[in-house]
This record gives sequence, structure tokens and C-alpha cells, in this order.
Amino acid sequence: MKACDFPGARRIGAPANWDAELDGAVGTIFVTDAVDVLSGQNFMYSVYQPTPRICEQADLRPMWDLGEPI
Repeated sequence: MKACDFPGARRIGAPANWDAELDGAVGTIFVTDAVDVLSGQNFMYSVYQPTPRICEQADLRPMWDLGEPI
């Protein structure tokens, strides 16, 4: 999967006290903050694009066929 940058997103990466040698490598993702209207809880969401290999493995196809164009 590839993390996608999108309008309104901000970058986040490793926490301030992260030790890459001890804790492992950390990449960067793009997130935006939101509030769940039912619970009032804050959350972040991000967007990912599957790689061609993942698409092949998952056999991703359209869910329906609209037929031939008119």
C-alpha cells in the first residue's frame, strides 16, 4: 500500500522519543483529524492506494458491469 497525500492532510511520523535502532524504522503517513458526531470522539484517518501487486493478489475488479457504452 502507498500512503497518499490529500487536501487538508498533515504528515505524521515517529514519536519524539522513538529510537529507530531499538524500535525499528518508521515511515511517514498523511492524516486528517475528524470528530465522530455520534460519540464526540476525535480520530484521524488516512488514505492508501493499493499497489498493482496487491490488486492482482486480491483479484480486484469492478463490482458490477454497466454493459457496453451507448
